Amino acid sequence: MSSSSQDCGFPKEERLCSQRLIDELFAHGGRLLVFPYSVRYCIYPAGKLPRPAQVLVVAPKRKLHYAVDRNRVKRISREAYRRAKSPLVGKLQELGFSMTIALSYVHDKPLPYDKVCIKMAKVIEQLSILLVPSN
Repeated sequence: MSSSSQDCGFPKEERLCSQRLIDELFAHGGRLLVFPYSVRYCIYPAGKLPRPAQVLVVAPKRKLHYAVDRNRVKRISREAYRRAKSPLVGKLQELGFSMTIALSYVHDKPLPYDKVCIKMAKVIEQLSILLVPSN
């Protein structure tokens, strides 16, 4: 399987499912806010995770009361991430890192897909900037 075919999907290995990694992410991870997402992240050496980035998408019941809204937000967030992830994955591979990411939706209304895509691109850009060592 070539690298380009891996970048276009969102396979099981890219989903953050390990309870140990999730606990570590929320306990010790860095945080940034790119509205409507609160982003938690942890950076690891390249061999620790099966993929360069593993992602968890959260839509809390406190903000989105209806399950249909939570499911829609999670679905479009995963799709927006899938389409925008290639610069981040490339940067992680280039620098020899891997990363766990939790995307928590903090807005109280679902946004349209096109706006979510724009915001997700900003999230990816901010995470890529964090990887570059400052002099």
